[in-house]
Amino acid sequence: MWESIVRHTCFVYVFTLACLHFPFATSAQQAQMPTAATDATVVADSAVVFQEMDISSDQVSKIKKGDSVYVDLRMDQGGRSWCGVRPSRNANRTGFVDCRALQRVVNAAPLVSSGRAASSFEPSHGAMVDVPLARPATPTANGYAAMKNQVVKEGIIDSGYIAILESQATSGNPTTVTRAALAHLAAGEFELAQHEPDKAIEHFESMEPFTGRQHDLVLASLEGRVYALLMKSEYGTALQLIEKARKLSPQSANLAAWSGWTHYRLNQLDEAITDLQAAQRIHPDANVAALLEKAKRDKNAEGDFREGESSHFVLRYHGGASRELASQVIHALEEQFQVLKSELHYTPSEPIGVILYTQETFRDVTRVPGWAGGLNDGRIRVPVQGMENVSDLLVRILKHELTHSFVFQKTAGRCPTWLQEGIAQWMEGRRSGEDAAQLVALFDDGKGKPLRYLDGPWMGLSGSQARYSYAWALAVVEGIEADAGSDGIDRLLDSVRTESSGEGALLQALRTNYSNLDDSTVQYLRRTYLQ
Repeated sequence: MWESIVRHTCFVYVFTLACLHFPFATSAQQAQMPTAATDATVVADSAVVFQEMDISSDQVSKIKKGDSVYVDLRMDQGGRSWCGVRPSRNANRTGFVDCRALQRVVNAAPLVSSGRAASSFEPSHGAMVDVPLARPATPTANGYAAMKNQVVKEGIIDSGYIAILESQATSGNPTTVTRAALAHLAAGEFELAQHEPDKAIEHFESMEPFTGRQHDLVLASLEGRVYALLMKSEYGTALQLIEKARKLSPQSANLAAWSGWTHYRLNQLDEAITDLQAAQRIHPDANVAALLEKAKRDKNAEGDFREGESSHFVLRYHGGASRELASQVIHALEEQFQVLKSELHYTPSEPIGVILYTQETFRDVTRVPGWAGGLNDGRIRVPVQGMENVSDLLVRILKHELTHSFVFQKTAGRCPTWLQEGIAQWMEGRRSGEDAAQLVALFDDGKGKPLRYLDGPWMGLSGSQARYSYAWALAVVEGIEADAGSDGIDRLLDSVRTESSGEGALLQALRTNYSNLDDSTVQYLRRTYLQ
Protein backbone atom coordinates (compact mmCIF):
# COMPACT_ATOMS: atom_id res chain seq x y z
CA MET A 1 0.00 0.00 0.00
CA TRP A 2 1.23 3.48 -0.70
CA GLU A 3 -0.22 6.97 -0.69
CA SER A 4 0.68 9.60 -3.25
CA ILE A 5 -0.48 12.76 -4.83
CA VAL A 6 -0.47 12.33 -8.57
CA ARG A 7 -1.90 14.23 -11.47
CA HIS A 8 -4.11 12.95 -14.21
CA THR A 9 -2.46 14.85 -17.02
CA CYS A 10 -3.19 18.16 -15.41
CA PHE A 11 -5.43 16.87 -12.65
CA VAL A 12 -4.14 16.51 -9.10
CA TYR A 13 -5.58 13.79 -6.93
CA VAL A 14 -4.84 11.68 -3.85
CA PHE A 15 -5.11 7.93 -3.93
CA THR A 16 -4.08 4.70 -2.28
CA LEU A 17 -2.73 1.97 -4.54
CA ALA A 18 -3.99 -1.47 -3.69
CA CYS A 19 -4.43 -4.52 -5.87
CA LEU A 20 -4.10 -3.52 -9.52
CA HIS A 21 -5.41 -5.04 -12.70
CA PHE A 22 -5.57 -3.18 -15.97
CA PRO A 23 -8.21 -4.16 -18.51
CA PHE A 24 -6.92 -1.88 -21.25
CA ALA A 25 -8.46 -2.26 -24.68
CA THR A 26 -5.56 -2.83 -27.03
CA SER A 27 -5.38 -1.39 -30.51
CA ALA A 28 -5.01 -4.96 -31.87
CA GLN A 29 -8.71 -5.40 -31.21
CA GLN A 30 -9.41 -2.80 -33.86
CA ALA A 31 -6.66 -3.66 -36.30
CA GLN A 32 -6.66 -2.04 -39.70
CA MET A 33 -4.35 -2.61 -42.61
CA PRO A 34 -1.96 0.31 -42.92
CA THR A 35 -2.00 2.70 -45.86
CA ALA A 36 0.88 4.78 -47.18
CA ALA A 37 2.07 7.69 -45.06
CA THR A 38 0.89 6.36 -41.71
CA ASP A 39 2.24 5.02 -38.46
CA ALA A 40 1.77 1.33 -37.76
CA THR A 41 2.40 -1.25 -35.08
CA VAL A 42 3.63 -4.82 -35.60
CA VAL A 43 0.86 -7.20 -34.50
CA ALA A 44 2.45 -10.47 -35.62
CA ASP A 45 4.91 -12.20 -33.31
CA SER A 46 7.63 -11.26 -35.80
CA ALA A 47 7.82 -10.09 -39.38
CA VAL A 48 10.62 -10.47 -41.90
CA VAL A 49 11.66 -7.27 -43.64
CA PHE A 50 12.89 -7.68 -47.22
CA GLN A 51 14.82 -5.25 -49.38
CA GLU A 52 12.40 -5.90 -52.24
CA MET A 53 8.74 -6.79 -52.37
CA ASP A 54 9.04 -10.48 -53.15
CA ILE A 55 10.02 -13.17 -50.67
CA SER A 56 13.01 -14.25 -52.74
CA SER A 57 14.88 -11.02 -51.99
CA ASP A 58 17.58 -10.68 -49.39
CA GLN A 59 16.38 -10.68 -45.81
CA VAL A 60 17.37 -7.47 -44.02
CA SER A 61 16.03 -7.87 -40.49
CA LYS A 62 13.08 -8.88 -38.36
CA ILE A 63 10.73 -6.66 -36.46
CA LYS A 64 8.86 -8.04 -33.49
CA LYS A 65 5.41 -7.64 -32.04
CA GLY A 66 4.81 -4.24 -30.51
CA ASP A 67 7.44 -2.40 -32.56
CA SER A 68 6.35 0.89 -34.15
CA VAL A 69 7.15 1.65 -37.78
CA TYR A 70 6.26 4.25 -40.38
CA VAL A 71 4.72 2.97 -43.61
CA ASP A 72 5.86 5.14 -46.52
CA LEU A 73 4.48 3.01 -49.37
CA ARG A 74 1.93 0.23 -49.89
CA MET A 75 1.90 -1.98 -52.97
CA ASP A 76 -0.85 -4.53 -53.70
CA GLN A 77 0.38 -7.30 -55.99
CA GLY A 78 -0.78 -10.84 -56.67
CA GLY A 79 -3.36 -10.78 -53.91
CA ARG A 80 -0.82 -9.68 -51.28
CA SER A 81 -0.05 -6.27 -49.84
CA TRP A 82 3.51 -5.16 -49.18
CA CYS A 83 4.31 -2.19 -46.94
CA GLY A 84 7.52 -0.19 -47.17
CA VAL A 85 8.61 0.47 -43.58
CA ARG A 86 10.93 2.90 -41.84
CA PRO A 87 11.94 3.08 -38.15
CA SER A 88 10.49 6.63 -38.16
CA ARG A 89 9.11 9.13 -40.64
CA ASN A 90 12.46 10.83 -41.23
CA ALA A 91 14.59 7.67 -41.40
CA ASN A 92 15.50 5.75 -44.53
CA ARG A 93 13.33 2.86 -45.61
CA THR A 94 14.39 -0.46 -44.07
CA GLY A 95 12.58 -2.59 -46.61
CA PHE A 96 9.21 -4.25 -47.22
CA VAL A 97 7.05 -6.40 -44.98
CA ASP A 98 3.76 -8.23 -45.47
CA CYS A 99 1.12 -5.63 -44.51
CA ARG A 100 -0.86 -8.31 -42.67
CA ALA A 101 1.81 -8.20 -39.97
CA LEU A 102 1.01 -4.53 -39.28
CA GLN A 103 -1.89 -2.48 -38.08
CA ARG A 104 -2.49 1.16 -38.79
CA VAL A 105 -2.21 3.60 -35.89
CA VAL A 106 -5.10 6.03 -36.00
CA ASN A 107 -3.70 9.39 -34.99
CA ALA A 108 -5.64 11.61 -32.63
CA ALA A 109 -7.02 14.98 -33.69
CA PRO A 110 -4.70 17.94 -34.31
CA LEU A 111 -4.71 21.17 -32.34
CA VAL A 112 -7.52 22.77 -34.24
CA SER A 113 -10.05 20.14 -35.16
CA SER A 114 -13.57 20.30 -36.40
CA GLY A 115 -16.41 18.32 -34.94
CA ARG A 116 -14.95 18.00 -31.48
CA ALA A 117 -16.00 19.55 -28.22
CA ALA A 118 -13.69 21.48 -25.96
CA SER A 119 -12.07 19.34 -23.32
CA SER A 120 -9.37 19.50 -20.72
CA PHE A 121 -5.78 19.83 -21.81
CA GLU A 122 -4.56 16.28 -22.22
CA PRO A 123 -1.37 16.10 -24.24
CA SER A 124 -0.66 13.03 -26.28
CA HIS A 125 1.69 12.29 -29.12
CA GLY A 126 0.39 13.73 -32.33
CA ALA A 127 -2.52 15.32 -30.54
CA MET A 128 -2.89 18.75 -29.10
CA VAL A 129 -5.40 20.42 -26.85
CA ASP A 130 -8.86 19.68 -28.19
CA VAL A 131 -9.90 23.05 -29.58
CA PRO A 132 -13.36 23.37 -31.15
CA LEU A 133 -12.21 25.15 -34.27
CA ALA A 134 -12.32 24.07 -37.89
CA ARG A 135 -9.08 23.73 -39.83
CA PRO A 136 -8.35 26.29 -42.55
CA ALA A 137 -10.38 25.77 -45.70
CA THR A 138 -8.35 25.17 -48.85
CA PRO A 139 -9.24 26.70 -52.22
CA THR A 140 -11.54 24.67 -54.42
CA ALA A 141 -10.64 26.54 -57.62
CA ASN A 142 -7.37 27.26 -59.44
CA GLY A 143 -6.49 23.58 -59.80
CA TYR A 144 -5.56 23.11 -56.15
CA ALA A 145 -6.67 19.48 -55.95
CA ALA A 146 -4.63 18.50 -58.99
CA MET A 147 -1.62 20.40 -57.67
CA LYS A 148 -1.87 18.63 -54.31
CA ASN A 149 -1.65 15.26 -56.05
CA GLN A 150 1.51 16.41 -57.83
CA VAL A 151 3.19 17.89 -54.75
CA VAL A 152 2.44 15.11 -52.24
CA LYS A 153 3.14 11.61 -53.52
CA GLU A 154 2.96 8.52 -51.33
CA GLY A 155 3.09 10.70 -48.23
CA ILE A 156 6.22 12.59 -49.30
CA ILE A 157 6.54 16.20 -50.51
CA ASP A 158 8.22 16.46 -53.91
CA SER A 159 10.55 19.38 -53.18
CA GLY A 160 12.14 19.09 -56.60
CA TYR A 161 8.80 19.62 -58.29
CA ILE A 162 8.16 22.72 -56.16
CA ALA A 163 11.58 24.09 -57.11
CA ILE A 164 10.76 23.64 -60.79
CA LEU A 165 7.49 25.53 -60.35
CA GLU A 166 9.26 28.36 -58.52
CA SER A 167 11.78 28.59 -61.37
CA GLN A 168 8.98 28.75 -63.94
CA ALA A 169 7.25 31.47 -61.91
CA THR A 170 10.21 33.83 -62.37
CA SER A 171 8.86 34.50 -65.86
CA GLY A 172 6.01 36.43 -64.26
CA ASN A 173 3.37 34.50 -66.17
CA PRO A 174 0.22 34.59 -64.00
CA THR A 175 -0.45 30.90 -64.50
CA THR A 176 3.01 29.76 -63.43
CA VAL A 177 3.01 32.16 -60.47
CA THR A 178 -0.31 30.78 -59.25
CA ARG A 179 0.94 27.21 -59.64
CA ALA A 180 3.94 27.98 -57.44
CA ALA A 181 1.64 29.47 -54.78
CA LEU A 182 -0.64 26.42 -54.89
CA ALA A 183 2.33 24.08 -54.61
CA HIS A 184 3.51 25.71 -51.37
CA LEU A 185 -0.09 25.77 -50.10
CA ALA A 186 -0.43 22.03 -50.70
CA ALA A 187 2.90 21.38 -48.99
CA GLY A 188 1.98 23.59 -46.06
CA GLU A 189 -1.38 21.88 -45.61
CA PHE A 190 0.34 18.50 -45.72
CA GLU A 191 2.81 19.54 -43.01
CA LEU A 192 -0.07 20.75 -40.86
CA ALA A 193 -1.73 17.37 -41.22
CA GLN A 194 1.55 15.74 -40.22
CA HIS A 195 1.72 18.06 -37.22
CA GLU A 196 4.84 19.85 -38.41
CA PRO A 197 4.01 23.52 -37.69
CA ASP A 198 7.53 24.87 -38.28
CA LYS A 199 7.78 23.21 -41.69
CA ALA A 200 4.26 24.36 -42.51
CA ILE A 201 5.11 27.97 -41.71
CA GLU A 202 8.09 27.79 -44.06
CA HIS A 203 5.81 26.82 -46.94
CA PHE A 204 3.11 29.37 -46.14
CA GLU A 205 5.73 32.11 -45.95
CA SER A 206 7.36 30.89 -49.18
CA MET A 207 3.92 31.01 -50.77
CA GLU A 208 3.47 34.75 -50.16
CA PRO A 209 5.62 36.10 -53.04
CA PHE A 210 3.44 34.13 -55.46
CA THR A 211 -0.01 35.08 -54.13
CA GLY A 212 -0.07 38.52 -55.75
CA ARG A 213 -3.49 40.09 -55.28
CA GLN A 214 -5.40 36.83 -55.38
CA HIS A 215 -7.66 37.19 -52.38
CA ASP A 216 -8.19 33.47 -51.74
CA LEU A 217 -4.48 32.67 -51.86
CA VAL A 218 -3.47 35.58 -49.63
CA LEU A 219 -6.09 34.51 -47.10
CA ALA A 220 -5.05 30.84 -47.31
CA SER A 221 -1.43 31.80 -46.59
CA LEU A 222 -2.47 33.82 -43.53
CA GLU A 223 -4.82 31.16 -42.21
CA GLY A 224 -2.23 28.44 -42.59
CA ARG A 225 0.31 30.44 -40.62
CA VAL A 226 -2.27 31.14 -37.90
CA TYR A 227 -3.12 27.47 -37.57
CA ALA A 228 0.56 26.57 -37.28
CA LEU A 229 1.13 29.26 -34.65
CA LEU A 230 -1.81 27.95 -32.62
CA MET A 231 -0.14 24.54 -32.76
CA LYS A 232 2.97 26.15 -31.29
CA SER A 233 0.99 28.04 -28.60
CA GLU A 234 2.31 31.34 -29.97
CA TYR A 235 -0.95 33.13 -29.35
CA GLY A 236 0.27 36.73 -29.45
CA THR A 237 1.73 36.38 -32.93
CA ALA A 238 -1.28 34.35 -34.07
CA LEU A 239 -3.63 37.12 -32.95
CA GLN A 240 -1.79 39.69 -35.05
CA LEU A 241 -2.23 37.55 -38.17
CA ILE A 242 -5.86 36.81 -37.31
CA GLU A 243 -6.60 40.52 -37.18
CA LYS A 244 -4.94 40.95 -40.57
CA ALA A 245 -6.91 38.05 -42.04
CA ARG A 246 -10.21 39.34 -40.67
CA LYS A 247 -9.75 42.54 -42.66
CA LEU A 248 -9.73 40.37 -45.79
CA SER A 249 -12.64 38.21 -44.64
CA PRO A 250 -14.68 40.05 -41.97
CA GLN A 251 -17.56 37.56 -42.16
CA SER A 252 -15.43 34.49 -41.53
CA ALA A 253 -16.88 32.47 -38.67
CA ASN A 254 -13.64 30.49 -38.43
CA LEU A 255 -11.49 33.57 -37.99
CA ALA A 256 -13.86 34.96 -35.35
CA ALA A 257 -13.76 31.66 -33.49
CA TRP A 258 -9.97 31.49 -33.74
CA SER A 259 -9.74 35.00 -32.36
CA GLY A 260 -12.01 34.04 -29.48
CA TRP A 261 -9.95 30.98 -28.67
CA THR A 262 -6.71 32.95 -28.87
CA HIS A 263 -8.01 35.65 -26.51
CA TYR A 264 -9.16 32.91 -24.15
CA ARG A 265 -5.69 31.37 -24.10
CA LEU A 266 -4.27 34.84 -23.42
CA ASN A 267 -6.58 35.17 -20.39
CA GLN A 268 -8.63 37.91 -22.07
CA LEU A 269 -12.11 36.66 -21.29
CA ASP A 270 -14.13 39.72 -22.38
CA GLU A 271 -12.54 39.74 -25.83
CA ALA A 272 -12.87 35.95 -26.08
CA ILE A 273 -16.60 36.06 -25.36
CA THR A 274 -17.16 38.89 -27.85
CA ASP A 275 -15.41 37.04 -30.67
CA LEU A 276 -17.05 33.70 -29.94
CA GLN A 277 -20.46 35.35 -29.92
CA ALA A 278 -19.62 36.94 -33.28
CA ALA A 279 -18.67 33.54 -34.68
CA GLN A 280 -21.98 32.11 -33.52
CA ARG A 281 -23.92 34.91 -35.17
CA ILE A 282 -22.16 34.30 -38.50
CA HIS A 283 -22.43 30.51 -38.45
CA PRO A 284 -23.74 28.70 -35.37
CA ASP A 285 -21.60 25.76 -34.36
CA ALA A 286 -22.08 23.38 -31.43
CA ASN A 287 -18.37 23.19 -30.66
CA VAL A 288 -17.90 26.94 -30.61
CA ALA A 289 -21.00 27.16 -28.42
CA ALA A 290 -19.35 24.81 -25.93
CA LEU A 291 -16.24 26.98 -25.80
CA LEU A 292 -18.39 30.09 -25.42
CA GLU A 293 -20.18 28.47 -22.50
CA LYS A 294 -16.84 27.64 -20.90
CA ALA A 295 -15.58 31.21 -21.33
CA LYS A 296 -18.79 32.59 -19.83
CA ARG A 297 -18.54 30.15 -16.94
CA ASP A 298 -15.02 31.37 -16.23
CA LYS A 299 -16.14 34.98 -16.56
CA ASN A 300 -19.03 34.52 -14.15
CA ALA A 301 -16.87 32.70 -11.63
CA GLU A 302 -14.13 35.29 -11.87
CA GLY A 303 -16.38 38.33 -11.92
CA ASP A 304 -15.44 39.36 -8.38
CA PHE A 305 -11.92 37.98 -8.54
CA ARG A 306 -8.92 40.12 -7.85
CA GLU A 307 -6.05 40.14 -10.31
CA GLY A 308 -2.30 40.27 -10.11
CA GLU A 309 0.47 40.06 -12.65
CA SER A 310 4.15 39.30 -12.79
CA SER A 311 6.68 38.87 -15.58
CA HIS A 312 5.31 35.48 -16.63
CA PHE A 313 1.91 35.06 -14.98
CA VAL A 314 -1.55 36.56 -14.88
CA LEU A 315 -3.12 35.59 -11.56
CA ARG A 316 -6.79 35.76 -10.65
CA TYR A 317 -7.99 34.79 -7.20
CA HIS A 318 -11.24 34.66 -5.29
CA GLY A 319 -11.94 37.27 -2.64
CA GLY A 320 -11.77 34.50 -0.07
CA ALA A 321 -8.04 34.17 -0.74
CA SER A 322 -5.87 36.80 0.88
CA ARG A 323 -3.66 39.18 -1.04
CA GLU A 324 -0.77 37.74 0.94
CA LEU A 325 -1.50 34.22 -0.31
CA ALA A 326 -1.83 35.48 -3.89
CA SER A 327 1.48 37.30 -3.58
CA GLN A 328 3.16 34.17 -2.24
CA VAL A 329 1.74 32.09 -5.08
CA ILE A 330 3.09 34.52 -7.68
CA HIS A 331 6.48 34.51 -5.96
CA ALA A 332 6.55 30.69 -5.83
CA LEU A 333 5.57 30.43 -9.50
CA GLU A 334 8.26 32.88 -10.59
CA GLU A 335 10.87 30.90 -8.64
CA GLN A 336 9.75 27.64 -10.24
CA PHE A 337 9.60 29.31 -13.66
CA GLN A 338 13.31 30.07 -13.44
CA VAL A 339 14.08 26.52 -12.28
CA LEU A 340 12.12 24.95 -15.14
CA LYS A 341 13.56 27.40 -17.64
CA SER A 342 17.02 26.17 -16.70
CA GLU A 343 16.19 22.47 -16.41
CA LEU A 344 14.05 22.20 -19.56
CA HIS A 345 16.05 24.70 -21.66
CA TYR A 346 12.93 26.48 -22.77
CA THR A 347 11.00 29.68 -22.06
CA PRO A 348 7.23 29.83 -22.75
CA SER A 349 6.42 32.65 -25.12
CA GLU A 350 3.15 33.79 -23.53
CA PRO A 351 2.07 34.75 -19.99
CA ILE A 352 0.50 31.81 -18.17
CA GLY A 353 -2.90 32.20 -16.53
CA VAL A 354 -3.31 31.00 -12.94
CA ILE A 355 -6.67 30.84 -11.16
CA LEU A 356 -7.06 30.30 -7.40
CA TYR A 357 -10.53 29.05 -6.44
CA THR A 358 -12.59 28.05 -3.48
CA GLN A 359 -13.25 24.30 -3.52
CA GLU A 360 -16.89 24.74 -4.56
CA THR A 361 -16.12 27.18 -7.37
CA PHE A 362 -13.32 24.95 -8.63
CA ARG A 363 -15.77 22.05 -9.01
CA ASP A 364 -18.45 24.20 -10.62
CA VAL A 365 -16.10 25.76 -13.19
CA THR A 366 -13.86 22.86 -14.14
CA ARG A 367 -16.45 20.05 -13.91
CA VAL A 368 -13.65 17.67 -12.94
CA PRO A 369 -14.17 14.42 -11.00
CA GLY A 370 -14.35 14.58 -7.22
CA TRP A 371 -10.80 13.22 -6.86
CA ALA A 372 -9.26 16.07 -8.85
CA GLY A 373 -7.43 18.72 -6.88
CA GLY A 374 -6.04 20.81 -9.73
CA LEU A 375 -6.23 21.30 -13.47
CA ASN A 376 -4.15 22.75 -16.29
CA ASP A 377 -6.20 23.28 -19.42
CA GLY A 378 -3.97 26.10 -20.61
CA ARG A 379 -4.66 27.95 -17.38
CA ILE A 380 -3.40 26.56 -14.08
CA ARG A 381 -6.45 26.11 -11.84
CA VAL A 382 -5.99 25.27 -8.15
CA PRO A 383 -8.38 25.30 -5.16
CA VAL A 384 -6.80 27.05 -2.16
CA GLN A 385 -9.72 27.29 0.24
CA GLY A 386 -8.59 27.51 3.85
CA MET A 387 -4.96 28.22 2.97
CA GLU A 388 -3.30 31.26 4.47
CA ASN A 389 0.24 30.58 3.25
CA VAL A 390 1.90 28.67 0.44
CA SER A 391 2.70 25.24 1.83
CA ASP A 392 5.32 22.83 0.51
CA LEU A 393 2.49 20.74 -0.91
CA LEU A 394 1.05 23.71 -2.82
CA VAL A 395 4.51 24.54 -4.20
CA ARG A 396 4.76 20.98 -5.52
CA ILE A 397 1.32 21.20 -7.08
CA LEU A 398 2.15 24.52 -8.73
CA LYS A 399 5.46 23.21 -10.06
CA HIS A 400 3.80 20.08 -11.42
CA GLU A 401 1.15 22.06 -13.27
CA LEU A 402 3.67 24.63 -14.47
CA THR A 403 5.81 21.80 -15.87
CA HIS A 404 2.85 20.82 -18.03
CA SER A 405 2.78 24.31 -19.52
CA PHE A 406 6.52 24.22 -20.27
CA VAL A 407 6.50 20.74 -21.80
CA PHE A 408 3.34 21.39 -23.79
CA GLN A 409 4.79 24.50 -25.43
CA LYS A 410 8.30 23.08 -25.85
CA THR A 411 6.97 20.09 -27.79
CA ALA A 412 4.20 21.99 -29.62
CA GLY A 413 1.71 19.80 -27.77
CA ARG A 414 3.12 16.55 -29.16
CA CYS A 415 4.42 15.09 -25.92
CA PRO A 416 3.06 11.60 -25.12
CA THR A 417 0.98 11.58 -21.97
CA TRP A 418 3.34 9.23 -20.14
CA LEU A 419 6.25 11.58 -20.75
CA GLN A 420 4.25 14.66 -19.76
CA GLU A 421 3.17 13.07 -16.49
CA GLY A 422 6.50 11.43 -15.78
CA ILE A 423 8.41 14.70 -16.18
CA ALA A 424 5.85 16.68 -14.16
CA GLN A 425 6.12 14.23 -11.25
CA TRP A 426 9.92 14.17 -11.53
CA MET A 427 10.15 17.96 -11.51
CA GLU A 428 7.96 18.29 -8.43
CA GLY A 429 10.33 15.98 -6.57
CA ARG A 430 8.42 12.70 -6.54
CA ARG A 431 10.42 9.44 -6.73
CA SER A 432 9.53 5.78 -7.19
CA GLY A 433 10.98 4.28 -4.02
CA GLU A 434 7.68 3.37 -2.34
CA ASP A 435 6.25 2.00 -5.59
CA ALA A 436 9.23 0.08 -6.97
CA ALA A 437 8.47 -3.32 -5.45
CA GLN A 438 4.88 -3.39 -6.65
CA LEU A 439 5.75 -2.16 -10.14
CA VAL A 440 8.46 -4.79 -10.56
CA ALA A 441 6.14 -7.47 -9.22
CA LEU A 442 3.48 -6.51 -11.74
CA PHE A 443 5.93 -6.91 -14.61
CA ASP A 444 7.32 -10.14 -13.20
CA ASP A 445 3.76 -11.50 -13.09
CA GLY A 446 3.04 -10.30 -16.62
CA LYS A 447 0.46 -7.77 -15.39
CA GLY A 448 2.42 -4.56 -16.02
CA LYS A 449 1.01 -2.60 -18.94
CA PRO A 450 3.72 -1.83 -21.53
CA LEU A 451 4.59 1.81 -22.04
CA ARG A 452 3.44 1.88 -25.67
CA TYR A 453 -0.17 1.80 -24.42
CA LEU A 454 0.34 4.99 -22.39
CA ASP A 455 1.13 7.28 -25.32
CA GLY A 456 -2.36 8.62 -25.87
CA PRO A 457 -5.09 10.26 -23.79
CA TRP A 458 -5.72 8.99 -20.27
CA MET A 459 -9.13 10.58 -19.74
CA GLY A 460 -10.92 7.25 -20.19
CA LEU A 461 -8.77 5.27 -17.74
CA SER A 462 -10.31 3.77 -14.65
CA GLY A 463 -8.96 4.75 -11.26
CA SER A 464 -6.69 1.70 -11.00
CA GLN A 465 -5.42 2.18 -14.55
CA ALA A 466 -4.64 5.83 -13.86
CA ARG A 467 -2.84 4.99 -10.63
CA TYR A 468 -0.65 2.48 -12.40
CA SER A 469 -0.06 4.82 -15.36
CA TYR A 470 1.24 7.66 -13.20
CA ALA A 471 3.50 5.37 -11.19
CA TRP A 472 4.96 3.72 -14.29
CA ALA A 473 5.40 7.03 -16.12
CA LEU A 474 7.42 8.40 -13.22
CA ALA A 475 9.54 5.25 -13.04
CA VAL A 476 10.33 5.43 -16.76
CA VAL A 477 11.37 9.09 -16.61
CA GLU A 478 13.38 8.41 -13.48
CA GLY A 479 15.19 5.60 -15.27
CA ILE A 480 15.94 7.81 -18.28
CA GLU A 481 17.34 10.48 -15.96
CA ALA A 482 19.55 7.87 -14.29
CA ASP A 483 20.82 6.33 -17.52
CA ALA A 484 20.99 9.32 -19.86
CA GLY A 485 20.85 12.33 -17.53
CA SER A 486 18.88 15.51 -18.01
CA ASP A 487 20.38 15.79 -21.51
CA GLY A 488 18.58 12.58 -22.39
CA ILE A 489 15.21 14.04 -21.39
CA ASP A 490 16.03 17.24 -23.28
CA ARG A 491 16.93 15.29 -26.44
CA LEU A 492 13.76 13.27 -26.10
CA LEU A 493 11.57 16.38 -25.84
CA ASP A 494 13.25 17.85 -28.90
CA SER A 495 12.70 14.63 -30.83
CA VAL A 496 9.07 14.40 -29.71
CA ARG A 497 8.46 17.73 -31.42
CA THR A 498 9.82 16.53 -34.78
CA GLU A 499 9.32 12.76 -34.98
CA SER A 500 6.09 11.19 -36.19
CA SER A 501 5.65 8.78 -33.28
CA GLY A 502 6.68 8.28 -29.69
CA GLU A 503 8.77 5.26 -30.67
CA GLY A 504 10.43 7.29 -33.41
CA ALA A 505 11.35 9.95 -30.85
CA LEU A 506 12.83 7.32 -28.53
CA LEU A 507 14.91 5.87 -31.34
CA GLN A 508 16.15 9.29 -32.42
CA ALA A 509 16.98 10.60 -28.95
CA LEU A 510 17.91 7.55 -26.89
CA ARG A 511 18.49 4.76 -29.44
CA THR A 512 15.84 2.60 -27.81
CA ASN A 513 12.20 1.60 -28.24
CA TYR A 514 9.23 1.08 -25.97
CA SER A 515 9.90 -2.59 -25.31
CA ASN A 516 13.53 -2.02 -24.35
CA LEU A 517 12.57 1.01 -22.26
CA ASP A 518 10.11 -1.11 -20.27
CA ASP A 519 12.86 -3.65 -19.62
CA SER A 520 15.46 -1.04 -18.66
CA THR A 521 12.98 0.62 -16.30
CA VAL A 522 12.38 -2.65 -14.45
CA GLN A 523 16.16 -3.13 -14.22
CA TYR A 524 16.56 0.42 -12.90
CA LEU A 525 13.93 -0.13 -10.20
CA ARG A 526 15.58 -3.40 -9.14
CA ARG A 527 19.10 -2.03 -8.80
CA THR A 528 18.05 1.28 -7.26
CA TYR A 529 15.38 0.29 -4.77
CA LEU A 530 15.26 -3.50 -4.36
CA GLN A 531 18.86 -4.51 -3.65
